[in-house]
Amino acid sequence: MSGLAIAAMGVPQEAIAAPVALERQEPLNTQLFSPSTLPSELIPAPGIPQHLTPLDSGADPSPAYLAQQSDPDDRFLQDPPDLTLPTDDEPVLQPEVDPSPPTGLPDQPDVQFPIRTLEVLGSTIFDQQDFAPIIQPLENQTVTLADLQQAADAITQLYLNDGYLTSRAILVDQPITDGIVRIQVVEGSLAEIQIEGLQRLRQRYVRDRIELGAGTPLRAERLEEQLRLLRSDPLFDNIEASLRASGEVGQSVLIVRVDEASPWFGGASVDNYSPPSVGSERVGVDIGHRNVTGLGDSLSLSYDRTTRGGAHIFDINYRVPLNPMNGTLALRTVIDRNEIVQSPFNVFGIRGESERYEISFRQPLVRSTREEFALSLGFSHKDGQTFLFNNIPQPFGIGPDEDGISRTSVFRLGQDYVRRDVAGAWALRSQFNIGVDVLNATTNSAPVPDSRFVSWLGQVQRVQRLGDDHLMILQADLQLSPDSLLASEQFVIGGGQSVRGFRQNARSGDNGFRVSLEDRITLTRNASGLSVFQLAPFIDMGAVWNHPDNPNTLPDQTFLVGAGLGALWELVPNLNLRLDYALPLIDLSDRGNNFQDDGLYFSVDYRF
Repeated sequence: MSGLAIAAMGVPQEAIAAPVALERQEPLNTQLFSPSTLPSELIPAPGIPQHLTPLDSGADPSPAYLAQQSDPDDRFLQDPPDLTLPTDDEPVLQPEVDPSPPTGLPDQPDVQFPIRTLEVLGSTIFDQQDFAPIIQPLENQTVTLADLQQAADAITQLYLNDGYLTSRAILVDQPITDGIVRIQVVEGSLAEIQIEGLQRLRQRYVRDRIELGAGTPLRAERLEEQLRLLRSDPLFDNIEASLRASGEVGQSVLIVRVDEASPWFGGASVDNYSPPSVGSERVGVDIGHRNVTGLGDSLSLSYDRTTRGGAHIFDINYRVPLNPMNGTLALRTVIDRNEIVQSPFNVFGIRGESERYEISFRQPLVRSTREEFALSLGFSHKDGQTFLFNNIPQPFGIGPDEDGISRTSVFRLGQDYVRRDVAGAWALRSQFNIGVDVLNATTNSAPVPDSRFVSWLGQVQRVQRLGDDHLMILQADLQLSPDSLLASEQFVIGGGQSVRGFRQNARSGDNGFRVSLEDRITLTRNASGLSVFQLAPFIDMGAVWNHPDNPNTLPDQTFLVGAGLGALWELVPNLNLRLDYALPLIDLSDRGNNFQDDGLYFSVDYRF
C-alpha cells in the first residue's frame, strides 16, 4: 500500500504512538502519514515533577515519536529535594555541657587595684565594639577581681546568647603591667565525633556532613541544622546526638546515635496515564537500593508496560554522592520499545525503539532545612528508529533520515531552588538545553528540525496552606525555543498529569505553557492526624505553538483547558488511590472515545 493511500485513510491524531522522534526531510506531500492525520498525544515532552514514569510519554502527530519518547519530567536532570521535610520539632542535639557562664569567684575577690585598659583576646566572632558596653565602665577605674570575673562572665554570655554553647571567656592568672588586664576567650570546638549504630554506611558519610556545622567556634544552631538534614535523609530512620564536655576548656565531644533505615525501596502502580495508541492503561514495578557500596549511592531499576503490550520501558538509574553538600553524579539508561496497538492502525505494524543515555552532576550551593539552591550540568544522547510493518525502517514526520533514525545529543544546564516557609513552599526549576552535532546526531538543512537547537524549560510550583484542611497547589510550566525541534524535545500538554479533560499528550509544539490550580480539601484524617481522604477541585490549561518555519504543522486547536474534581484516598499505609474527572472546556475536532477523552483518570500506587 502506498504512502499516499495510507494518508488518505485519515489516520486520527491518537492512532500512532511511538518512543522516538523521527521526522524526515522530504516534502510534506511525500510523507507516509501527514502530520494533520496522526496522533498528537504521543509526543514526549516536559511536564510536572509529580511521580511520573517513562510511560507518561508518547509520540506526536506522527509515529516518528515512537523512536524518541521521554517522560515529561525526564527532560530535567536530577530531581530537587521534596517540597516538605518531616515536621518533627524535637531537636536532634541534646547538649550536656553547662550552658551558663561560670559563677565561681577568684581568690581574694575584694582586693582592689587600678586598671587602665581591659583587653579581650581570642575572639573571632565579636570585636571591641561589641565588648565596649562590658569593659568600658571598668577602664581607668579601681576594680576588684570579682568585677573582672563578672566582665568575663558577661562576655561568655554574649557567646551563649548567640548559640555558642561551649565558648568561654576566662580571667587567666597574669601580672598586671601598666594597668592592662587581659581576658582570654576560648572559642569552643569539637574535639571528637563519635558515631554509633552504623551498619553498612561508611562513617565518613555522617562525619563529613556533621563537620559542615561543626566549625570553630562551635554554634549549636549550625550543628543542629546539619543533624536535622541527616535525620531527613532516607538512609536513616532516626538520628540523636548529645554534646558532652571533654575535660578541656572549650573542647566538646559529639556523640551521634544513628538508626539506619532499610536500604531497599520500591513499589508497584497501575494507572491510565499512557497514550491510548500504545495502550492507555499501564502497570509498573520498580525496586532500588539506597546504599549499594556504603557510600550512600543508590541503584534503581524499573519496568513499565501497557496492559495491551504496546509499550515497554526499562529504566536503570545510578546515583552517588560525591561531597557532604550532597553533590551527586548520576548515570542513567532508558530503553523504550513501543508499537501501535490501537485498531485499525495496529495492522500496519508501526513500532519504534529508542535508547537514552545520560550523565549529570547536581551540586547544591545552599542547603538547609529551609531552602536549597543547586546547579546541574548534564549530557544526554538519544538514539531511536521507527518502523512500518514491524521491520521496514520508515521515517514519520520531517526530521529523521530515510531509515527513520533520529539522534539527539544535548547539553543541559539546570538550576533549581526550593524554599519552605510556615505557610507552604516554593519550588523553581530552570534548564537550558543546547543540542549539538556530536555522536552522529541528526543534522538537516534549516528549517528542518535536527539535533542543533537551543531551548529553555522552566517550572514553578507553590504549595500554600490555606487552613488546617485546605492545601492549594499552583503549578506552571513554560518552554521557549527559537528553533524548530525534533519531537523528543517538544513541549506536550494533555493527560492525567498535565491538562486533564484530554487524552495523554494531546498536543505538542516547539513552545508551550501549562498552568494548573488545585485545592486539596481534607475530609478524613487518621488517628495520627494525617490526611487519608481528600477532594481536589482543579482547573488546568495549556497551549503549544511551533517556530514559524517548522515544516511540521500543528492542528488548528492548540489551546486546551479543562476543569474537574479529584479524589485522593490512602486505602492503607503506603497504598494510594487517585481518581480524577475533568470536563474539557475546549471541544477538540479529533477527540476520541477513550476514557481519557471522557476526562476519566485513575492511579493506584503502592510504595515501600
